[in-house]
Amino acid sequence: MSDLVRSLRLFLRLSQEGSFSALARRQNLSHTTIARAIDDLEAHFGVRLFQRSTRRITLTGDGERLVEHAAAILDQVAQAEADLAGAVAARGLVRIGVTTALGLHYARRLERLRAAHPDLSVELLFADWRDVAEDRGLDLWLTVGPTEAPGAVPLGKLPRILVAAPAYIEAHGEPLTMDDLAAHQCLTYGYAARPEPWSIEGRQLRVSGFLRANTSEAVLRGTLGALGVALLPRIQVEEDLSRGLLVQVLPEARITPLAIMAAHGFRGMRMPMRARVALDFLLAEFP
Repeated sequence: MSDLVRSLRLFLRLSQEGSFSALARRQNLSHTTIARAIDDLEAHFGVRLFQRSTRRITLTGDGERLVEHAAAILDQVAQAEADLAGAVAARGLVRIGVTTALGLHYARRLERLRAAHPDLSVELLFADWRDVAEDRGLDLWLTVGPTEAPGAVPLGKLPRILVAAPAYIEAHGEPLTMDDLAAHQCLTYGYAARPEPWSIEGRQLRVSGFLRANTSEAVLRGTLGALGVALLPRIQVEEDLSRGLLVQVLPEARITPLAIMAAHGFRGMRMPMRARVALDFLLAEFP
């Protein structure tokens, strides 16, 4: 807290108490500390704020005018402190842009973050492939692959596998080689004019199929509905694989994982504590 704000607060309280001694007892401060704060204010503004006698003090005309200004200033300071509370403590709202698979993964683990920081609240904004940094209201966001955002932190690499529903395999056969995929319905997701190629065995495969979506969750649902073969993050399909709702296709294929970075929007300034603890959570809970 700045000396000026502290002095203004003491000045307002002194104007209400009307006594140095009474204010000193209430604030558990020495008479000298309060007197020095008032002297500093008078020197700062170049006016006399109180008429002092042996029994009591009264505001001067300048002191009465400063009461109005001080009340307004301290009200604005209080509003700023409430709005920016998360800048100095792990409380307030933190907005995080996430990919679908990782967002769902983290959402299941948010109780750990809430238990450690009960005054924190989290908003997750989901987007696959799009540069979510376009939303300037985000505190943190995940990117797939390298990013030019300053201060970005590598989270890790997300393995991907090829999957299909048993019903699709029964109806259309199982792809046994990479080249076989050209004859199958390959379900894709992305925002670009053309779907992202599948990076398998060091090759970039251009695939196509009945369904393309801007979220991997829609592609997963289509795959479960026997629409075709999909390339999805392993964490997104593990439960369906264990339940027999999906089977892995070309299990021996070497598939390039997704490199995930966490970027933030606090260029040239200290990261607020609310964002710092959220970033630590993203790092600790990365699959």
